[in-house]
Amino acid sequence: MRRLSLAIAGLFILVASSQAQAQTITFNASLNGGNEPVVVVTGSAGTATVTWNTATKAGTYRVDVYNMPVATTQGHIHVGAQGAGGPVVVNFVIPGVGAISNDYGFSGTFGCSDVANRPAQGINSCEDFEQALLLNNTYANIHSTANPGGEIRGQLIRQ
Repeated sequence: MRRLSLAIAGLFILVASSQAQAQTITFNASLNGGNEPVVVVTGSAGTATVTWNTATKAGTYRVDVYNMPVATTQGHIHVGAQGAGGPVVVNFVIPGVGAISNDYGFSGTFGCSDVANRPAQGINSCEDFEQALLLNNTYANIHSTANPGGEIRGQLIRQ
């Protein structure tokens, strides 16, 4: 009976420790034209919140944009350090893209199948993307017809 109790206790500790390691992490960004590598003078600003579950390898995003003066053309998560350009690794799905401006928001989900590998930047897998995210080496970027390279941008910072 004592061995059974020890086995059950050991199994409980193993399950509890694996659950403690799996977590959902939140990242926030303040989006503005001053964060673009070549500063964009714009009245537009916004916020982005990204969550990532380290166990399921699934994420969510919520982006709110304010005072966008022209049509939005696209939005993404890029890999790259603050102040440096980098390639797209996750595309945002933006309802009404190409026609929306002014104030708007959108949200969605993504997983490993949505992550684009970028070998030149060391992103060869979903795990590489996760590491870049955890190291604050990703940013959210919203592009417009006036600024196709990016109207507003913000580094995704772990909370």
